[in-house]
Amino acid sequence: MPGSISVSEQTPGRWVARCKFRDQDGVTRPIRKHGPTKTGARNALNEAISDRQRAGRQRAGELTPGSTFADAAVLFLARVASRRADSTHALYEFHLRNTILPAIGALRLRECTVGRIDAFLAALESRYAANTRRKLRSIVSGVLQHAVLAEAIPHNPVRDLDRIEQSNGARKTKPRGLTIVERQRFLKWLDGSSDDEDERRKQLVAQRADLPDLVRYMLGTGLRIGEALASRPCDVNLAGIDLDVAGGRRTIPVVAMAGNMTWVKGKGLVRHEGKSASALRLIPLPNFTATMLRRRLSAELAPEDPLFPAAGRDGRLTFRYPANVRRSLRSVRDEVELGWMTPHTWRRTYATILDDEISFTDRMKADLLGQAKFLKDEYVSRGELHPEAAVVLDNALNPPTEAK
Repeated sequence: MPGSISVSEQTPGRWVARCKFRDQDGVTRPIRKHGPTKTGARNALNEAISDRQRAGRQRAGELTPGSTFADAAVLFLARVASRRADSTHALYEFHLRNTILPAIGALRLRECTVGRIDAFLAALESRYAANTRRKLRSIVSGVLQHAVLAEAIPHNPVRDLDRIEQSNGARKTKPRGLTIVERQRFLKWLDGSSDDEDERRKQLVAQRADLPDLVRYMLGTGLRIGEALASRPCDVNLAGIDLDVAGGRRTIPVVAMAGNMTWVKGKGLVRHEGKSASALRLIPLPNFTATMLRRRLSAELAPEDPLFPAAGRDGRLTFRYPANVRRSLRSVRDEVELGWMTPHTWRRTYATILDDEISFTDRMKADLLGQAKFLKDEYVSRGELHPEAAVVLDNALNPPTEAK
């Protein structure tokens, strides 16, 4: 901080302005600047003081009201990288680079007013769905909250904005799972060997992509695609857990959801823990899924190998990219008249079967799906194992054996 400024004339036409300045290191040092006039010398000294203050803040990594939104975003991302998962950092960086910074990155922090931020978010309405706009708003709020903590702005303007609602005229897509006819037709096609050459070629594409087993695994567990591809033999307990269920005591095989596969810029495919605390869970396995896993685990797979591996360039087994599974599915789904189907459809199918079972509470469904809430339930404990789900899924998904 500067002390009082004194200005004196050294020689005719040459003035000097002096003061003492306390630097960021706590040491007080003298500063002086010359000018042809008294005012010129004072202005030169004031400019030198400003430069010294700005340099000190930059050395300390601080923000000022004159810093840009982009400057704050860099520091915000560094904080996210140190506290959050790689996938979260990659998502925030993607949205900042492609949508937020091109629009408001050059604004000074003091210019980030309620009106300007509201205008930015309103301009996104024609381009993005409400959920995406909420995510973008959350990122903008995070950047500006970092600026508040750095005392560059007095408050976060995003907090004064209205809630983001669905656009007028926009129709919310209704979640859709596979009906019993659709899923049986799809599984039969995946296992088949058609006489038609083109159809047979597509069946081979699906089988080489491990879709028959992967689809059954996801239908029987309700896992997200990244969670399913992160599964390893060591996560599976086919010996089971002894539990009291309706009708007596049963041994229920389970799988632990203990990871997620995601692509991170600069790192490639990364396996990390689930997206939230509720995502880490034990899932009871229906018989048709357990039978499939027993067959797979009879192969030579190490405990830490991927359960649904891809072959690496060096011949070693590697975890499969979720994007590659989606690509393989897109190439074959029209063959069974399910052009709208995605891997998340299999999770919705699992959820729909659970929802149809009236004995299951919303808390039980939320536990099994690894969500913070199911429907409107959000204030109860999480993490219990519900073995009844295995029986329900077997009845719904395991087709009856045809009589010989």
